[in-house]
Amino acid sequence: MDFMRRKLEEPIRDWMQATFNQPLLIQGARRVGKTALAEHIGKSFFEKGYIKIDFQTDLETSSRIFDWPTDDIDGLIRRIGEYKGASIEPRKTLLILDEVQLCEKALNALRFFAGSPWKVLATGSLLGVTTKQRKLPFPSDVKQLHLHPMDFEEYLWAFDMKSMADDIREHAATGQEFILHERALEWYRRYLVLGGMPRVLDVFRREGTYEAASTIQAEIQATYTADMTDPENGISGISAKRIWESLPKQLLRSSTKKFKYSEVVRGGRRERLLEPLDWLAAAGIITINDLTCDDQVPLAPYNDEEGSYFKVYVADTGIMFHKFGIDPRVFLDETKRMALSADFRGALAENYVMQALTAQDLKTYYWMPTDKVGQGEIDFVFQDPSAKIIPVEVKSGRNVKAKTFQKFLRDGHATKAYRLSEANFGIEPVSGTKAILHCLPLYAAFCIGSQGD
Repeated sequence: MDFMRRKLEEPIRDWMQATFNQPLLIQGARRVGKTALAEHIGKSFFEKGYIKIDFQTDLETSSRIFDWPTDDIDGLIRRIGEYKGASIEPRKTLLILDEVQLCEKALNALRFFAGSPWKVLATGSLLGVTTKQRKLPFPSDVKQLHLHPMDFEEYLWAFDMKSMADDIREHAATGQEFILHERALEWYRRYLVLGGMPRVLDVFRREGTYEAASTIQAEIQATYTADMTDPENGISGISAKRIWESLPKQLLRSSTKKFKYSEVVRGGRRERLLEPLDWLAAAGIITINDLTCDDQVPLAPYNDEEGSYFKVYVADTGIMFHKFGIDPRVFLDETKRMALSADFRGALAENYVMQALTAQDLKTYYWMPTDKVGQGEIDFVFQDPSAKIIPVEVKSGRNVKAKTFQKFLRDGHATKAYRLSEANFGIEPVSGTKAILHCLPLYAAFCIGSQGD
């Protein structure tokens, strides 16, 4: 698979140039491209390339490297060199520990590389899950980064559309209309179908068929299902699978899309489903967005006795689309797409925006007024570094009316807000308020969080 540019390269370069050397741990869900990114860094920025230990393909032998005292770094490097039949040079060779969560002693050994001349990059899937079952403490002195599925900007880069991505950023800043707006919307709709899993995009680039992309999406979904139903993971695999299968129905609801335990299984209760729900979130397969009723910072989750006010999204919009079982060509045909339910189109748009905001590492909530919980809501709110609340309203089409959103602004709870829809760019003051509304096309969601928010 040809490497596709990732935004995480920039903080990784900062890590390589840091005065104090720390091992780096890249976390993320299965199949988001962690290994490919690590190998690219080794090939591109290290004079002697990289040496990789893949615990997934040779766990029995490779784990024996770490059976000796792991604080003996020189001895550890010597054993790795013997195992790989290659020399490892300090600062010139990148040592990659791939799927490090499979070997607890290797994960724990990372801390001993801090301050050493050896550059170590580890990747880990399901780390949020496996650490709960660890016997050794999670290592300190380790720099951690998180790799998400590719966002819309990275997707454009992958298809040699960097100029369009740059233009979108420029128009998001100026608010001026984009002459290629309709073309950008076409790219956005294809992204809803394909999503941001690198392997899916790679096969689509090479073969150009949605059938080929769908085959890879099915394989990824099968991998996720196998992980969640593995009897060794310590949860009810049946419950986790039922939660996973309920998500399309949960997000298609025309009323509030808050998660309902009763739609997972009849008589479903929080006590029974909370642990598998947390497992899916820790594995990076889903994203949970809590309710907040706060209109001042710091934002905090709404605290009710049942703990039942939150929404659940699929971490990748392409996997989300695949779960609906609709032929991509139906959705991409304008006439047929408009014949699909507004709830379906809205669910896709909302899931896409959640993915875009998560890729910016923004901590988001959805909002309702305290005295009217369940009556009107704002899709997303977050707080910026200057301690201001930023609301984000999502509209799947070009109808941009939203009573709760307008009231939130009129009540003076925000001075800056975003509206995402299929309309073109615009910046306008909100009448009777101090708020400035930034109207962005849905495809520009990746600009939120990078506009000084």
